[in-house]
Amino acid sequence: MPKATEGEASGLINNGRRLFLLGVAGTAVVLTGCGGGGGGDAPAATPNQPSPPDPDPQPEPPPEPPAPQPDSHPPRGLHVSLEDSTRRTRTVTWFSDGSEAPDQRLEYDQPEADWDAETVQSRPFLKWVYARSEPTFGVDALTHRAMAPALDPGRPFRYRVGSPEGGWSRVYWLAPIDTQRWTFTHLGDHGISERAKRVVDESLQHPSDLLLLAGDLSYANGEQPIWDQWFDLAEPLLASTVTMAAPGNHEAKDGEGLTAGKAFKSRLTHPDPLLNNLNDNPGSTYYPFDINRVHFFVSSAGALIDDFSLAEELINLEIDLAKAALRRLRGEIDFIVLMQHYPIWTDQLGRSPANFALVTLQENILLRYGVDLLLVGHDHVYQRSHPMAYGFRSPLGYVQVMAGTGGQSVRLFDEAPQDWSASQFMGIGLVHYQVEPGRITGEFWGAAPEGLDDDSRQTVTGPFQRHDRFVVEKRGFLACRDCALPARTPAELLADYPEIVADTRRRNHLALEHCG
Repeated sequence: MPKATEGEASGLINNGRRLFLLGVAGTAVVLTGCGGGGGGDAPAATPNQPSPPDPDPQPEPPPEPPAPQPDSHPPRGLHVSLEDSTRRTRTVTWFSDGSEAPDQRLEYDQPEADWDAETVQSRPFLKWVYARSEPTFGVDALTHRAMAPALDPGRPFRYRVGSPEGGWSRVYWLAPIDTQRWTFTHLGDHGISERAKRVVDESLQHPSDLLLLAGDLSYANGEQPIWDQWFDLAEPLLASTVTMAAPGNHEAKDGEGLTAGKAFKSRLTHPDPLLNNLNDNPGSTYYPFDINRVHFFVSSAGALIDDFSLAEELINLEIDLAKAALRRLRGEIDFIVLMQHYPIWTDQLGRSPANFALVTLQENILLRYGVDLLLVGHDHVYQRSHPMAYGFRSPLGYVQVMAGTGGQSVRLFDEAPQDWSASQFMGIGLVHYQVEPGRITGEFWGAAPEGLDDDSRQTVTGPFQRHDRFVVEKRGFLACRDCALPARTPAELLADYPEIVADTRRRNHLALEHCG
């Protein structure tokens, strides 16, 4: 019998005529005794003979894949805007939770042709730039901004934002803006209701190159997390359309005094005005920009008067419109458009016949330089004027388009509209504009409420339909010449500034009586 090696056997056990050698691991090896076969009818085991295979082997289930780990700093609230050259750059702004985040960046490229949806999402990016980051007002989060420079205006813009360590956004695609025929959308008074979501969904059915938001965006009213809810609701629209916004009276509730409107300034990105801006961040509340042959100026209209920027804004407005009127006379642009939250004229129940304080503040500037369109919100109805001046029809006046129909609520009209009013509608909706050489065509698409009493008026389930269509033609040479006037000096423009401030504060206070 072979001898067990040292450390291998724990002992020899005598079991009749067989001996079992037990190893340290408990494995038994049968050792046959001198007499041969072993006490019974069972055949002797053959050394090293393999066991018969299982007649029906069951495959082992594959191991469960590890659960994917959530991104540590997922980007949210994406929106695209203009900060510099409107043809050569795009700026993307977004947010991440927490006071710290991995270095954020904007990845982008400009494909030569359209791609299918799968390719848009999966193709690697060719370029990227780091974002600049700052704390977001009122919440534990960061605002990130990154500008893609030196773009080819004839190609689409594909992008995503985030970081390899913290996570990426989905990929968005913006079509190039045609130089001859392009579109923009205008609405105000949005919020986070189901009505507001319907307006977002309808806006996506009318693709635009530019989205203009005429104030009262989120209705946070000082509750800063509501801004995050609004950006989540509106991201599909804001991230796929160049978006420019004006502040409204509800934005003024985010902060006090010098910090009035701080959430708006902290979360949005706009160009700087012509003159030095009192704001210490890029969320300007008044600013100019061009899209092709249309010049825009976005105004606060005194909505944030407590931040002491109104005098500076009026000077900026005067200089900018004087320059724009001269450019129009030279044939460089065709139209001048002003957007702000407050209307000058309204027939909404309880606010008509007119906001005379704002007329004192602003209307003679619009008429002096020949503004073509005044786009406003604030009153939760749709109303369009004839070309007018000081409440009277005038072929040399401006057309006011009020679309406070973003979804926050539905209001009523006075029984009889004034003579300046050309069209009105109660419900929710948006205005879609088609721009072509020498002409802007506007269409209002709205959905009516179930009824006009206080309860059913806020339930809007019907389809969106076109309820108004209008055309604004380019002014003739003589009209353009009469509006090409020099800018007035600050002393002349602000001679009645104390009265302007008092009227504006009174206007803002009265506006709160009808807010909702």
